[in-house]
Amino acid sequence: MIEQLIEKTNTTEFYQNGHFHLTELKGLIGHFKTMEFNFIVEERDDYGKIREVDHWRLIAHNTIKFRGLFSEQYLPYIKLRILDEHPLLWTFHKNELECELQGFPSNPSEFIGDLYFANEQKTGNWIELNKHFFNIKEYYKNNGKMNLGISEPLAEPIREVCEKHGIEFNIENVIKDYDKGYAYRPNAKLLIFGNEDVSPNDFNLRQPYIIADEFIANKK
Repeated sequence: MIEQLIEKTNTTEFYQNGHFHLTELKGLIGHFKTMEFNFIVEERDDYGKIREVDHWRLIAHNTIKFRGLFSEQYLPYIKLRILDEHPLLWTFHKNELECELQGFPSNPSEFIGDLYFANEQKTGNWIELNKHFFNIKEYYKNNGKMNLGISEPLAEPIREVCEKHGIEFNIENVIKDYDKGYAYRPNAKLLIFGNEDVSPNDFNLRQPYIIADEFIANKK
């Protein structure tokens, strides 16, 4: 019934008169790492009076991560979608590259600024730049080189910025997705609480989300 819940939240009527909020969260650590999210789903009439209240249970099997589910109000991000392709899934779906940067930029502030905009354009800022670039003065500057691990889609934008600033960008090793151990999760999917009328789902405006292998929903 996850399809029924998704369809319900994507209707014009629900966006105008409905909302939902989390009432209970339960987790079970074990083989399936199951999380259970219980929601109250309300619909109001044009005068603001509650006309329908449903209790929904959302179960995520093999849960990897979730964020933003404790918000008191999800508006405007109440339109559910399940995505198989998204920057948040690169860690689990894409090859990992072990890279080395040789040389330190003459203008580090401009270098970091260019990296920020290149990263935002490629990832929608779902992958924050400081996940890969940090300790610039104490380590990178003092050593004149830097090692970092990145998902494969990030290689080209980083390479272009490095070339602009006269930095040599080398890929030292490619770790295939199936060799990444616990990070190899080919079935991982993203359930996003989004609203593409406000912002595309591939741009980060702090939309709530859950990453897991499987999603099941039913009315309680």
